[in-house]
Amino acid sequence: MLIRHSYSLKWFLKIEGWYILFFIVYGSAICVLNLYPSFEDYTLPISAISFLGTAVAILLGFRNNSAYERFWEARKAWGDLTNASRYFSSQVMTYIRPPQNQAQEAPNVGDVHRKILFRHLAFVNALRLQLLNDSRWDELEPWLPDDEFERLEGAVNKATQLNHLQAQHIRDLHETGWIPSQWYVAGLLETLKETYRCQGISERIKNTPLLRQYSFFTKHFVWMFVLLLPLGLVQHLDWQMIPVYVALATVFTTTERIGGRTEDPFDKKMEDIPLHAICRTIEIDLKQQLGEKSVPLPVKPQDGVLM
Repeated sequence: MLIRHSYSLKWFLKIEGWYILFFIVYGSAICVLNLYPSFEDYTLPISAISFLGTAVAILLGFRNNSAYERFWEARKAWGDLTNASRYFSSQVMTYIRPPQNQAQEAPNVGDVHRKILFRHLAFVNALRLQLLNDSRWDELEPWLPDDEFERLEGAVNKATQLNHLQAQHIRDLHETGWIPSQWYVAGLLETLKETYRCQGISERIKNTPLLRQYSFFTKHFVWMFVLLLPLGLVQHLDWQMIPVYVALATVFTTTERIGGRTEDPFDKKMEDIPLHAICRTIEIDLKQQLGEKSVPLPVKPQDGVLM
């Protein structure tokens, strides 16, 4: 995610430089052709170009608003997942206690809490890896017992399987008297349901792209306008048309590219949701709630980008 408040001209030219160079060359070519009287037959009324520009601007606004809504819904889902993780940790450490009249020796309550919360950290990171199409599943190994990690090998949706293991473990604890019924049903299971909801929203956004017809036609209509624009400007501005054309064309193409790069917030781009930073925040919070001594540092932005 981009977090700078301003960006240098060098950074902008690195992204849009080739487009700007094309606009300069194309605008100059139109000015040269305009020196020939016969070229007048190929020019267009500026009023017609203006109407086309207005239509393209409306289409761009609709497409970019839709792309931003997808980005913001994804960010809200991961914000909700962060809050649910913190609440789940508090519930685990508050609600899960060994029964007082247990005949056999109970496991250490701290180990039980740690196993559940580390499994939750594995779930969060598995969801991150799935959304980013990242296959580095060995990142989950430190969070899980060997048998649970091996069970994930053939799972298509590893995040779902981890949450399922979590639900089974909590059920077993409830049946053995570790969790009172009211806290089991209205507490822990409800929080697990919330994590499933956040997962479902993220997967829906990832697997259902913005309607392709919007992206296709918006991009082509923008370039239709950009290529026709100098044919209207050259009649009124002659060679002075070049800087005006380059500025207008850059605004339209940059705005179109912003929408295109925003519509998928889980694509490893610098504009995307900072999943790695969010997962690290959850890890820090849960480890500190557990009282762990080894707590990692927050993810720092690199060159104005938080990943």
